[in-house]
Amino acid sequence: MQNRRWSTVAFLTLLVAPVLFLAWNSHEPGNGLLSMIYFGERFEQRQLPEVQAIAPPAISALGYDGQFYAQMAIDPSLQHPGMRRSIDSVFWRGRRIGLSAIAYTLGLGQPRWILQVYALLNFAFWIGLLTLLLNRFDLHKLKTKLMVAAILLSSGTLISIERALIDLPALFFSLLPVLCSMSWAGAALLFAFSILTKETAALSAPAVLWVYRTPYTRLLRTALVIGLIPLCWYIYVLQISGLPKSQTATNLLLPFEAFIAKFGAAGLHLQAFISTGRPRLDALSQALFELLAPVSFLVQAAYFFVRYSLRDKYWLFGIGFALLFCLLGAPIWFEQAGYTRILLPLTAAFNLLIHQREHHRAYLGWWITGNLGMFGMLIYIVIQIGLLIF
Repeated sequence: MQNRRWSTVAFLTLLVAPVLFLAWNSHEPGNGLLSMIYFGERFEQRQLPEVQAIAPPAISALGYDGQFYAQMAIDPSLQHPGMRRSIDSVFWRGRRIGLSAIAYTLGLGQPRWILQVYALLNFAFWIGLLTLLLNRFDLHKLKTKLMVAAILLSSGTLISIERALIDLPALFFSLLPVLCSMSWAGAALLFAFSILTKETAALSAPAVLWVYRTPYTRLLRTALVIGLIPLCWYIYVLQISGLPKSQTATNLLLPFEAFIAKFGAAGLHLQAFISTGRPRLDALSQALFELLAPVSFLVQAAYFFVRYSLRDKYWLFGIGFALLFCLLGAPIWFEQAGYTRILLPLTAAFNLLIHQREHHRAYLGWWITGNLGMFGMLIYIVIQIGLLIF
């Protein structure tokens, strides 16, 4: 018993270490964790006046998506006169108001506090998801340790934390009503909020509807709440922003069209990278995982078709994302920072499903093949820690 306790403590220490490193590595005196929002130099002149007054550090020329959601948090009503200029697409970004609304509320409407809170929120949701899994499963078991590590240390999770994005919070809100017993109204509201955080969470709605399926009147009420709340907000955003230009034409293609192209390009890139001589270890690792990650996603998606079950909540949670995997277009497959986040619910559902169904060698076989490519960001962090130490 004592050995099991110490092994659990050691596991939790190793689990938390990469996340603490991300916080430590991003902290700057005077700026706190603002660098995690990834503001871009090209957008500095378009920032809201409240953000320009804070002068957050610019990480790169273009920055990343978090800079737009953070600015939406300054005024989640999206009525700020500078919002259209500062956000690259008010309609596409504005639909995802959930995390911005939380940052505004916790930041008490004060811009400097709002940005700091926004940068910290992914850490809070990581802890929340860890707590949720620990309450639901026995961490003393090796199977559970492997499942928790696969979900909380996957590239999708760590990139969401590193760049203060919406993917991990959306996963938390959508998993909560599936893993916890609660009233149908609470579950419906939570899931509706997960869709307001990121609209692709709607692909997991069948899991919630299955959990709260009887009686049929409750099923109907649950479905209406889940659907109508985001719909009303989308209509509101549409009135503010006007009709958007289509940005999804190449995000979805014929089944496996972009995946095959990605797999071939990643293989050629890795081969060329190795042939150059002695490449940097972190760059070599990134090139390798650009090849391994799509293969692991293929295994995860295949499991949902090979071991289908229309009455399993975890299967229902992930099957929509397994189908999405087949249709993703070339822009999504460009780099791990994109597709590992979008398919994060698939990774979570896959690991919950095999934890429930598979045992012994079968479990290890599925876990290894389905998760081998999911630790690219973790390996990068380990390499960075090693370079600091040695």
